Amino acid sequence: MTCMGDAGFSWKDPRFTYADVLTGARLLLLPYLLYALAASLTGLAAATLAAMIVTDLIDGRIARRTGQMRPFGAMLDSTVDFVVIHTLFTAFFAIGVLPWWKWLVIAVMGCVIAATQILSIQKGQALSFEPVRFGKLVGQIQFAYLPLLTVRTFWVKTGWIVTADTVLFVVLAAAIAASVGDHAGIVRRLLTAGRQEAAR
Repeated sequence: MTCMGDAGFSWKDPRFTYADVLTGARLLLLPYLLYALAASLTGLAAATLAAMIVTDLIDGRIARRTGQMRPFGAMLDSTVDFVVIHTLFTAFFAIGVLPWWKWLVIAVMGCVIAATQILSIQKGQALSFEPVRFGKLVGQIQFAYLPLLTVRTFWVKTGWIVTADTVLFVVLAAAIAASVGDHAGIVRRLLTAGRQEAAR
């Protein structure tokens, strides 16, 4: 299996792979899910969210099977997931399903991720993101939390769903705390490297 390089990538001739198309599909489906949540369209919301989760599960596998793994595809996947996840949590906050303090915890994590990755790209001058030990875990828990919030929105509002919500959010908050620590270490390393470069 080969890994494609990014040397020839340009927006004039992007050469998107099958995996890139699936990744981009999540972004195209996002407005439909937002509309479904705002208009209380149960079927559309469930089907759209399910399709988005499926594309997230298979795009990486397709890239590996077709030998089309490359840094740009990984960056596109991370960026689209970031936009989709934080937009949806904001939507759930806006319609009153997600309390403000839970949204704030998730939003702070989003700001930390964005700041770290922007700094990483600036310092490294490369189209790639810094790997974070708990980053994948946080994303997986968030993608599990979104269907639960959808169930709370349309079908079940009390009882077991409240307990499940509390437990899953506690796990998510713990993963976020660990991930914030990782990001702090990356930022320190990047800033130290930048000062050392400036001192030469």
